[in-house]
Amino acid sequence: MIVRTVILTLLTVISMVSASSPAAAQACTAGTESDFDGDGASDLAIGDPDATVSGQARAGRVHIAYGDGTTLTIDAGDIPDNDNGAGERFGYAMDTVDWNGDGCTDLFIGVPFENWSNNTLFEAGLVVYIPGSPAGLDTSLARNWSQTTLGEDYHEAGDRFGWDLAAGLDTEGEPFLVIGVPGEDTTNAEGEVLEDIGRGIYVRPGGAARFDQNSAGFSDSVEPGDMFGYSVAASASGFVVGVPGEDAEYGTGTIHDVGTVFLIDHDDAASSPPQLSAWGQASTGISGVYEDGDMYGYSLDIVDYISTGGGAPRMMIAVGAPGEAIGSDTSSGLSMALWSSGAGVTQYKNISQDVDKNPGDSTEPGDMFGATVAMVNRTPNQNTSTDTLLMAAGAPGEDDSGLTNVGEIGLFSMVEAETSGGDPVRGLLEDAGLDLTDGNAIGSVLHTTRTHLWVTVRSETDPAVYGVPWDNIVAGGTDPVLTRTPVDFGLTAADTASFGASLA
Repeated sequence: MIVRTVILTLLTVISMVSASSPAAAQACTAGTESDFDGDGASDLAIGDPDATVSGQARAGRVHIAYGDGTTLTIDAGDIPDNDNGAGERFGYAMDTVDWNGDGCTDLFIGVPFENWSNNTLFEAGLVVYIPGSPAGLDTSLARNWSQTTLGEDYHEAGDRFGWDLAAGLDTEGEPFLVIGVPGEDTTNAEGEVLEDIGRGIYVRPGGAARFDQNSAGFSDSVEPGDMFGYSVAASASGFVVGVPGEDAEYGTGTIHDVGTVFLIDHDDAASSPPQLSAWGQASTGISGVYEDGDMYGYSLDIVDYISTGGGAPRMMIAVGAPGEAIGSDTSSGLSMALWSSGAGVTQYKNISQDVDKNPGDSTEPGDMFGATVAMVNRTPNQNTSTDTLLMAAGAPGEDDSGLTNVGEIGLFSMVEAETSGGDPVRGLLEDAGLDLTDGNAIGSVLHTTRTHLWVTVRSETDPAVYGVPWDNIVAGGTDPVLTRTPVDFGLTAADTASFGASLA
């Protein structure tokens, strides 16, 4: 089950200072995904939030693998007005976007366990902004963002601001950042503290706004343990927020941790961003019923696409519910894909590991299929085809061939008439040198670009992040699988604790 944290409510308009650009910003060349130095080669950020740094256990750090083969390691001590603190887990969440418009990609790092205000606000949380430059990420210009920095007066212990992040450009090419704050508390009219209701913060370069289930136009209300903002994901057309701790009155009583998802529109952050839709497994047209511990919305992703027949762009949304019981198999999990043109959602595919829907596999207790979901549109702004609009769903608890929690990844086309899939990824990882062992938890961390599916493989002795070319997965390509290990950064496995726990 998920661990509950803390939260508050109400809406306010907030302002922030725009970040400054590097002096040589004109040297950056835009147009490549996650290109921190603007050289036209994709870069990768690898989180290790449980690493010991400067003697501080679980202080955390982030490794940067530049496309030209050079590397960089960043920890909180490299950030102005920051330092390494035990348990603060720098690098817990990450995302990227060219925030200042200089052509180089910038990096956002979530530090939700940061003890703020001279360690008086335990686990209040922090987001670190690091601008890119022609020389790479420039930590000298990094900024620490808290809820107070963004104009709020509600930065509190246990908020866990920065738990999840979603950054991007909207349809007008303007940057945005969505920040999940699942630990926010509030006090109701009777003076009762409602813990862990959750909140989101929507940030633009010129301001920010907070929103939750009590915001105007939202179709629900805050309740203890909802954890609104536990997961966030975004595309140019909109963004989604997961509420996996949502309870529901269903049948003769309360069903706990059923989960729900909100689809929200972009705006100028002058007020709460408007809700487009909200749904759960008991909503009209959605498969399933409310059950204890489903955690629908635990993981999310969203991409824009044009259907095979053309027309206006739509949003395709992936939702993971790793706590779903299939038959008597508890926490076997499921994933769901839905599409939206902006005024509601329509279920597209409901996917589990049963034989009919994922050939060659079956549901088993503890698989947690849907613990992660990741989507890609390999040909944006073009009509999609079978191999271009794809969803990967992780099942890190999968046991196989006598191995426990070795994990697997189900891959599904989002344009096929019938749902079918399998795990074409694990074999490619083995071909690239992976020696499967207990606890690899393949599928626990997924990250997509238009060229690669990035997969973290856990191991006490050989942790690694693999970049598998999409053409190898769907078209029998033979390009090399990219591998990133602690050795690339001058470290050993013993120097890392959670190498690849987040990717951007």
